[in-house]
Amino acid sequence: MLKACLWRDDTLSHALESLWHRKANPVTATHAVVAARTILEVLPALVAAPDDPELRSRMAEVSLSAGLAFSGTRTAIAHSISYPVTLRHGVTHGIACSFTLPMILHSLADADGLHGRALRDIFGPDLRVGAGKLAAFLDGLGVGLAPADYGIDAAAWENILAEATDGPRGRNFIGATTRLHPVAPRAA
Repeated sequence: MLKACLWRDDTLSHALESLWHRKANPVTATHAVVAARTILEVLPALVAAPDDPELRSRMAEVSLSAGLAFSGTRTAIAHSISYPVTLRHGVTHGIACSFTLPMILHSLADADGLHGRALRDIFGPDLRVGAGKLAAFLDGLGVGLAPADYGIDAAAWENILAEATDGPRGRNFIGATTRLHPVAPRAA
């Protein structure tokens, strides 16, 4: 029950999307890096100890940090993809945003500048490896990583990506949706 409840929240998506947004800047990146690193550390512990007030407090604090990050940029491609996934396939919003995060990160493996530095601050020097670790993190929380896990066939997925790219949130993305493919989990 807690896993499902936590993944209705899209705090990690807010943090990461602010980093691969065209309007990312040093202030938003600072908030996003703090939020994402803390979520990756705290969320599994909170799932194991849902009544721990310190862990709950830390998650509330990082929710604020992620909110500060994306309030300066807005959301990007993961949210653009999430809306039809939720509306047409009934996937909870937080899950609909989160299952695409590893594939988006993987597509940005060669990112440079502020975007690349901030993502490497969270996931290490090789963003392809980092994408695999993010996939393992989500998999460990019970989040399926492929569109098919949510009843989305290849044709529907291609339509969702095309729509997502054309929308305003899709145009905020620094990468290319043609590089979005599911990522297999890797050991941490």
